[in-house]
Parts: sequence; C-alpha cells; structure tokens
Amino acid sequence: MKKEEIKKLEKELKYLLKEERKKEIDKYSQANENMHAKEIAKEIYMNRGIDYKKLNSNIFNNITDTLTTFGSLFKNKDSKIRNKMIFDLLYIVVILVLIKLPFDLVRDIGYNYLDILIDNSAIDLLWRLGFLILYTITLLCCLIFFIKNFNNKYK
Repeated sequence: MKKEEIKKLEKELKYLLKEERKKEIDKYSQANENMHAKEIAKEIYMNRGIDYKKLNSNIFNNITDTLTTFGSLFKNKDSKIRNKMIFDLLYIVVILVLIKLPFDLVRDIGYNYLDILIDNSAIDLLWRLGFLILYTITLLCCLIFFIKNFNNKYK
C-alpha cells in the first residue's frame, strides 16, 4: 500500500486501540491490495463485529433517517392506525409544550431577581437568551427521542 493510503486507513481506524490499529495496518500494508482505505476499514470493523455505519453517523444523518422513516410510516397504514398515530403526535406536541412551562417560570423568576440586583439590560438579555438556547436544545433532544420511539412503535 502507498503511504497516503496507510495514513487514510489509520484515520479510518480511529475507533480501535493503538495496538489493534497498528496490527491491522501492518497486516494490510503487507498484503499490498488495491482496495481503498474506507473499504479496508469497513472490512476490519465487520470482522470485529462493529457496525461501520453507526460509527460514522453524525446527528444530522440520524435526524434525516428518523424523519424519513417517520414520513414513510403514514403512507403504509390504514385509517384506524393512522388516526391513532395522529392522536399520539398530538400527545407528543402537548408534552413538548408542557416542557416549556418550567423554563419560562425559572427564566422569569431569575429575570426579576436580576432586575432588582443589577440594572443592566445586557445581563438581562443574556439571561433570557441563555434560557432560550437551553430550551431549544432540550426541545430538539426530546423531539428526536419521541419521534424515534414513535417510529419504533409503528414499524
């Protein structure tokens, strides 16, 4: 194998321990095969019983896969199951709206105390912005969790 391919293979095998990575690289560099680094890495992970797709998946791939599965679920069901699915989705929306209430309560209480203690609009703005970001992250995580469970329930 060429040195460039060996370096690429080393990057692809980043999930293995150093000793294991070195053994595998030595084994495949002496084999002098015409395979690319990604193909070799897939083969190594498959031989070890590791799912290569899950290792290299990121959050955006997970979200798109979840939404694609979610969309295809409605096409393949009859009306009774579809109505139950819609009811479950409304239930999810209600839960997500109820999650916002504690965030608003803590944000407003903290804002009132900050307003009494410190008369600075920049700190007030940061306080509100911080809670908005925290709520948005929480909302997205809960939404992904609920949709994945929804997909698993109706597959």
